[in-house]
Amino acid sequence: MKRYLYIVLTALVLIACDKQEDPQTPTLIVEGWIDAGDYPVVMIHRSYMLDQYDENSEVKTMADAMSDLMIPFGKVTVSNGTDEVVMTGRIDTAYMPPYTYSSLYLPGVVGKTYTLTVQYKDYYATATTTIPPVATFDSLLVRSGDQDKVDVRAFMSGIDDPDAYYAVFVREFKTKQFQLAPFGVFTGRDAQNGKIELKVYNPVVAPDNKDVLPIHFHKDLTVAQQKVYQVKIARIDYPSYLFWKAYNEQVITRGILFVPVYSNIPGNVSGGYGIFSGMGSSIYTFSLQKDTTYRF
Repeated sequence: MKRYLYIVLTALVLIACDKQEDPQTPTLIVEGWIDAGDYPVVMIHRSYMLDQYDENSEVKTMADAMSDLMIPFGKVTVSNGTDEVVMTGRIDTAYMPPYTYSSLYLPGVVGKTYTLTVQYKDYYATATTTIPPVATFDSLLVRSGDQDKVDVRAFMSGIDDPDAYYAVFVREFKTKQFQLAPFGVFTGRDAQNGKIELKVYNPVVAPDNKDVLPIHFHKDLTVAQQKVYQVKIARIDYPSYLFWKAYNEQVITRGILFVPVYSNIPGNVSGGYGIFSGMGSSIYTFSLQKDTTYRF
């Protein structure tokens, strides 16, 4: 998800315009999650207007913009109703903005509710989420064709709750943020006889201007086959589903960064925009070196 927040950030800034807020008033943007069995991770930064960073601006690059807008000295806490932890901020170039708040205390537990609080100067935001049961895949199927073709499918069964909500993410192995997979999100109603098949990997053309589009995956399989990837299947709560569904429909499907997004992307952050998402997750590793079936 490097530059992942660029798109979210753009959409959410335009949401502020929809709500008749002063477009020059910075808004707090939050992206965070807590996985079952893992620890919370949160990113926070201020919003910006696109024309702040045009060719006439003193700030020339998106990296400069993120450095200018990220918030490295906020107070970020997470509570499960009994215990509370103040999270530690640190530089982390695997993410964008390249600064995360995290903690090695208060691991996520299925069924528990977690409240995020963010404080920084005049900003104050909160969000609450509950971790659903853990989702799992049955298998992954990797099949490659010509140099510019590859297909990775995941198979999942035992989906017996029509009101269950899921999101699928993918990344290069431990080097970058997860980004929403091609299939995006789905619900239990999308399953047939309790089963569903998902496309979880989609190579992209590497553009000449590397500051414009993220280079996560490679259309040239001679490059992609040398890398290892991870896919994450997460059961999520309803607000998280609505957020990622809107994100997928309004931004990713357009295929172009910084296009106007005129309808709201709903979140669960009060006092800002974005999402803090509890996830019942499983992560699987695969490569494209040969046609393989991974069974779990």
